[in-house]
Amino acid sequence: MKFRALFPMAVMILVLVTVIVIVSVKTESENSPFQVSESEAISVLGVCPPFYLLTQEGDTINPLSGANIDKPYSPKQTCGKCHDYEKITEGFHFQQGKDEAPLDILVERMQWISSPGNYGGPWCSPAPLYRYLSEKNNYEEAMIDMTSFEFVVSCGVCHPGGGSIEYDRNGLRYDSVMNDPVNHFVSGGTNNLDGDYFKAKWGESGVIEADCYICHLPGYDNKERVRNIQNMNFKWAATAASGLAVVNGSIASNDPVSLTYNKSLFNPNGMVEPNIVREPRNEACLFCHAKPGWKKRGANFHSRTDVHLQAGLKCVDCHPAGKSATHDLISGKEVHQFGKGDDPGGHVRDDLDNTMRTCTDCHDNGYLGAPLAKHKWLPPLHLDKIACQTCHIPERTVKSAHFVASDIFNPGAKIPTKGKHLWTFYDPAMNYWNHYGDLEMMGYDDKPTYTFSPELVKYKGVIYPANRVHTAWPAIQTEGKSGLMQPKMGDIYKMWADHRQDPEKYHGLSAIRDNNADEVIEINTPEEIDALIRAVSMKLKEINYPMENKMVVWVMNNRIYSSGTEYTELSKDSWEASPYGNVHTYNHDIFPANSALGANGCTECHSYQSGFFTSPVLKTPFDEEGKPVTQPQFTTLGFSAVQVHTGILRETFLKPIIYVMVILLVVLLLVSGLRRILKDQLSVKWLNGAGLVVVLGALVVFGRILIDNNLSRYMLPSRLQLDANHFIIGLLIILAGAVLLFFRLQSEGITFSNNPVIKRTIHRYMIAVLIITCIAGLGMLVISHWVVYSLFDLGLVLTLTGSILMLFETAFPKQIIENK
Repeated sequence: MKFRALFPMAVMILVLVTVIVIVSVKTESENSPFQVSESEAISVLGVCPPFYLLTQEGDTINPLSGANIDKPYSPKQTCGKCHDYEKITEGFHFQQGKDEAPLDILVERMQWISSPGNYGGPWCSPAPLYRYLSEKNNYEEAMIDMTSFEFVVSCGVCHPGGGSIEYDRNGLRYDSVMNDPVNHFVSGGTNNLDGDYFKAKWGESGVIEADCYICHLPGYDNKERVRNIQNMNFKWAATAASGLAVVNGSIASNDPVSLTYNKSLFNPNGMVEPNIVREPRNEACLFCHAKPGWKKRGANFHSRTDVHLQAGLKCVDCHPAGKSATHDLISGKEVHQFGKGDDPGGHVRDDLDNTMRTCTDCHDNGYLGAPLAKHKWLPPLHLDKIACQTCHIPERTVKSAHFVASDIFNPGAKIPTKGKHLWTFYDPAMNYWNHYGDLEMMGYDDKPTYTFSPELVKYKGVIYPANRVHTAWPAIQTEGKSGLMQPKMGDIYKMWADHRQDPEKYHGLSAIRDNNADEVIEINTPEEIDALIRAVSMKLKEINYPMENKMVVWVMNNRIYSSGTEYTELSKDSWEASPYGNVHTYNHDIFPANSALGANGCTECHSYQSGFFTSPVLKTPFDEEGKPVTQPQFTTLGFSAVQVHTGILRETFLKPIIYVMVILLVVLLLVSGLRRILKDQLSVKWLNGAGLVVVLGALVVFGRILIDNNLSRYMLPSRLQLDANHFIIGLLIILAGAVLLFFRLQSEGITFSNNPVIKRTIHRYMIAVLIITCIAGLGMLVISHWVVYSLFDLGLVLTLTGSILMLFETAFPKQIIENK
């Protein structure tokens, strides 16, 4: 009988020891050593031998002999002798949308769009207004905005050449067409209002061929390239930027262009032997991508804020091409389709989305020494529904443009060009931000630190951190035609500039005021909306813009206002703030694992303090008082309030209750064990007192520990350790409850109540609770739904409640209560 009496206590001790061992082994075991994959096999013989520079006509340039020293070298002719120039320039960096038709969704929204890329598409600005590419064939000069020639001057600085800045929309080389007398084109002339040749000087400037040195020559002088492009010295830009020659003169200023080759760079045979690299350095990529990355994504691209750059990774490690690429769609000799992700705001070559190296490509197998990501503690639901970036970019350190207002004049200092005065940016906190002033004054490398938690979006069923750009701009709506048209950026700038110089011009604009005291006007009232619509309509009439069946409207996100009080709404995707504003996911500036969300347990997301679900996110930039209108983040993610608050209550309150109840269960187990061991040595009175002392002492000790964060971190398992082993702890709680119930049913000894109704009620309660909890536990393995998770934890609390009541009988049986 003595063994039978001690058996429940022995089982409970075994359960407790099992919990401790499992938790300790699972959470304290060392990570597996890094697994480094083999390097990709790339031929070491593929180096460039000394070679001659060639002219556009294919003639040799030899500064030592004086041959053709008055001509710039041609990258196409020179590099194309050994490399497949046509295959290389099929890459989307060279085409920039020229070889693609725009998606239907873009056509439905934007009347000006002719491609999904920089050339003819949404441009590099995150939202309208911006200069649009004029159509090939035009009938009204007032409709012509940016031509292909102007595209080179404006956008060619971030274009490697070839594609859209070498060939026109008929596939013919610009300079050849311009110089062909059959076409009767005149340099700088209207040239039949052809969008490729209107007021162009292709005959003198030449074209920009794909320049291999931009990426493959360390020390390439991009600033010199920019200077020559802006001077319209297109065909000389490659020669000057590579340092092969000094170029003087300017086609733009009608100053004859000359060049002087640096003879020291040529060997005795007149050949060059440049230091060419196979894999471009990061600075080659960042010359084009850094500044827009700041504006669109708050990207820092610095080892201080990015664990990958800190580890020495290069851009091409994740964005490979050619033989370095592993994806079939982009792999192959000299294939220059760089591995790309899937950004909601970009639609260039969507067929090549997700061809870059993903997080799992490295962290599942240890590629390049990447630490293996195990996430053993994390329920699978999270890895299926949440992108790696969401947890590993818990904070941004540089601000981005969250709202772009192109309907007013930006008065900020140091804004470098006229058109940029039409882009008024607001940061993620909806404070006015003079981005271009910061850029001019401080430069990219010294941008100020600005920390904020990223907004979250659900894109294709997965949660990402992102910048949802909000928009406001004047537009032109055509009766019976889908989408909207932009007025020309230059016309809107001129309207505002004239009004600022003489308030009587477009005098209605004076009604637009600063309603929120941030020293910048904003359009947010019916009167201000009407004032802008009238002013833009007046301007378009003055320049003879064809307005038949058209009207000026004001667009705020997806609302199209025909007046201050009347509007219609365009459909938009759930992850978008505006159908005209880009959505840029955050993918760089990755935090280390120990700084990621969840590193300290589930409450880093599932709590009211974290704001993961409940933080306010922008819904509308301004109400009529100029204040931002917000909504809870879970709304944009498509979650219900019940779902979110249940999860928060479960993790913030229910789980801690479980862990505290486990402590109480263990204390009662100790009291019960002491009573059975000492019952023959001590009187009932002393046993009763000792039990009470143990319980009260345990409560005091654990209470003291729990209220002191330093002590609790030192003496107790961390919340992460407990959460990581929650399912196993839960199973052991179920097992403990089942064992106690079994021995209660088997025992004929004294119980807490002699009332058979109460006995049966407790028995049925425990049986029902155990069944429900087990079903919920099995459900977690099958459907991974929040209801099942919550029901499982609730079941554990109820199981512990019944177990504590049953164990209380053993610690303080009825006789003791009566004797007391």
